[in-house]
Amino acid sequence: MAPKDELLSECLRQQKPDESEEVEEQTAWRDKFLHGVYHRQIEKVADIKTYQWLENAGLTDSTEALIIAAQEQALSKRAREARVYHSRSDPRCRLCKDASETVQHIVAGCTMQAGSAYMERHNQVPGIVYRNICTQYRLKVPKSQWDTPPKVDENNRAEILWDFSFQTDKQLLANLPDIVVVDKYQERAVVVDVAIPANSNISKKEHEKVEKYQWLKEQLGQMWKVKVDVVPVVVGALGAVTPKLGEWLWQIPGTTSEASVQKCAVLETAKILCRILKLRGLW
Repeated sequence: MAPKDELLSECLRQQKPDESEEVEEQTAWRDKFLHGVYHRQIEKVADIKTYQWLENAGLTDSTEALIIAAQEQALSKRAREARVYHSRSDPRCRLCKDASETVQHIVAGCTMQAGSAYMERHNQVPGIVYRNICTQYRLKVPKSQWDTPPKVDENNRAEILWDFSFQTDKQLLANLPDIVVVDKYQERAVVVDVAIPANSNISKKEHEKVEKYQWLKEQLGQMWKVKVDVVPVVVGALGAVTPKLGEWLWQIPGTTSEASVQKCAVLETAKILCRILKLRGLW
């Protein structure tokens, strides 16, 4: 209402802090032992678009609050209960018992969730990319995000392979990317592989994905006589993204936005947090 109310506008103008106060507040927040952890983890590897999901994803208030609380270490975990509140003696994860139960461990480091919750979260992101590719080439789009796409689908314009294991002349250690799409008219193939690592590892994981599929890129180029590109799609478990994510997504046929893959990742992370920490009331 401020633009329409002169009195309110004047009150807001007078209450607005000057630049020095704003800088001091930001510095104080970043230096906090717990609440500044997330910022310190991502400041050298992430892009400012890391926070765009708050504005563009259309999540509910409770889901946004949960993810922000996780970023600021404001959730009650066993490690915090043991070391800060002293209300328990064992700080280890309630599932794997191998490491301290911190937010980072719950969302991206627990071995007991690697083959289930993390895999389910992982599969949702390439699912978005797959559906957008199908729309681009007028292929059959899966009815639901939970429907598993066919291994191979094609028409006269393109061929899409989902979670397809390639057999080549040379034995490859990395031969199972999430998606491979071949544009028959442009004689171009794109190898897409997704990762949702800990937020501090997004840049490293992006580089690893590109290097990992170089041999497959070479073999596919020789077999199919097309130009092949390797495209990593990496989103941190709490939404962090690198400055290059937009460029990578642009290379994939179809229209996949950064905000859409961030939304998918943080939604699935919110489910994991609610399930493990028994936060049903926030979901």
